[in-house]
Amino acid sequence: MGFLQAVYSLGLMASEAYKDSTLADIINFLQLPYPLSEEEKDKVYAIRVWLDAADNYYKDVLDIKGVANVDRIEYKAIGGEEVKEVNIKEHCLYREPVGRNVSWRFTPLYKLGRGSNNSHKDLVGKNGYWQGDDKCRFYKLYHNLLIDYEKAGYFTEGSVDRIMADLVAQIDKIAAYWSERRIPCFLIFGLKATDNFLYPGEIPVFINYFREKLALNTLDNASDKKTKHIRCGLCSKTMKEVVTLDKVFKFATFDKPGFLPGTTRATEIKEKVFPVCKTCYETLSAGKEEMENRFANFNTIPNINLYVIPEIISDRQEFFRRAAEHTKNFLKNGVRYERQLFNHLLKQNEGIVFHFMFAEINQAQLIIHSLVEDVPPTRLRQLQDMWIETCQAYSFDNDVSDKKCSLDTAISQITAVLISLAGINEQEKDDQEKKKAEMIVMKEKTIYVISRLLNGESVSVNEIKKLMVSRFSRLFNDPNWLNPYGKEEMSGQQKVKGMAEVIDFLYRANRR
Repeated sequence: MGFLQAVYSLGLMASEAYKDSTLADIINFLQLPYPLSEEEKDKVYAIRVWLDAADNYYKDVLDIKGVANVDRIEYKAIGGEEVKEVNIKEHCLYREPVGRNVSWRFTPLYKLGRGSNNSHKDLVGKNGYWQGDDKCRFYKLYHNLLIDYEKAGYFTEGSVDRIMADLVAQIDKIAAYWSERRIPCFLIFGLKATDNFLYPGEIPVFINYFREKLALNTLDNASDKKTKHIRCGLCSKTMKEVVTLDKVFKFATFDKPGFLPGTTRATEIKEKVFPVCKTCYETLSAGKEEMENRFANFNTIPNINLYVIPEIISDRQEFFRRAAEHTKNFLKNGVRYERQLFNHLLKQNEGIVFHFMFAEINQAQLIIHSLVEDVPPTRLRQLQDMWIETCQAYSFDNDVSDKKCSLDTAISQITAVLISLAGINEQEKDDQEKKKAEMIVMKEKTIYVISRLLNGESVSVNEIKKLMVSRFSRLFNDPNWLNPYGKEEMSGQQKVKGMAEVIDFLYRANRR
């Protein structure tokens, strides 16, 4: 419950920031197509398709004459010179598709993926006949996005065929825009208005289409005769129209028999699995978007998303009045690009607690490995103090610098030590399945140890020691483990010292 309340609180803050939006009724459901980043390696391009609708962009149905122009801009340039998240959301009108196999999208935006040397073939197929190649991008663009605008009555008949014909005519230009390797691109369709490009969020037809699809795919509308009033799990109001958490979080699912609630999707289970009303659903959706964009950190455990969701537990107005500036900045900016994550967290004001969720993205799934709720900054400071004691006890190399003694170093050392135990012997080096299985085991063990430390629980040190000792003979016979080829890697001797420090730290944490 603490985790949901925290996400809900993030949604309240977002709703307050978006209250003056021209799309206030749907802004909580809008998402960023890509996270915003200042780093060059995270560059994204938007390929804009200027549709010619004969100046009738204000009408309820668009008669598309063709494509007037195609150009490319940087993703961050959408919405004006000042990069603002709300402006990009309003302009792109984007929301993730409800699934991979649906034949529509909420908005006329299509993600091409990262550029390649074969962009022309990837767009229209090997022979240039996109209609017969269901793997090429234009086939998917037609069948999974554009054609539904005609079927739903938002485009006149023949509009999509004219769009596709003009896109094919400009294929060389589009392929060139999408040719830079490792840089993602997306197509975004808007309208030409004199010399201006109107984005989907500025066009009534696309806004109305979004609203219609959102209404059809959120609320479970049962007949009044069969459905009784159900109490919202967050605000406790009772009503007939409710939403279940699978609409907000990917890890909440009804599609597997045998998974809680132990049955396939059915109307009568809505009242058993944390139903929420429409208003709370809007707020949770906004909070989940904030969580994904601001409070997910990727620097702690390899291939694991660590979500750090803050929750204000004191009076909100009083808290913001008394909170230090760095805490206000923390709530505003999040933790996505923090390299010294835990050092950053333990500096925050009292009156705030953290919820840590260790998750892994596997295709369309979000796999939850661990959820630790209600961690106050004081607990992080206690762990920091105990790690300093460990560093001082093993300071024969005089390495007691602030960096060495930081809690981030403690967490990264636990991770590095346990992950390093995932080695295999010389005869098994080509066994990829064996390598993968070993890595999974040690990653799970790493999450277990860090989670229990954050939760104030004892860790089975003997189990960790057995894990280390059982692998010593194999590791000590691996020349690359003892003296790594890469200069940045620790030697075997340094790793053994690191193991001793980890064990000492865990003993101190258990005695707490």
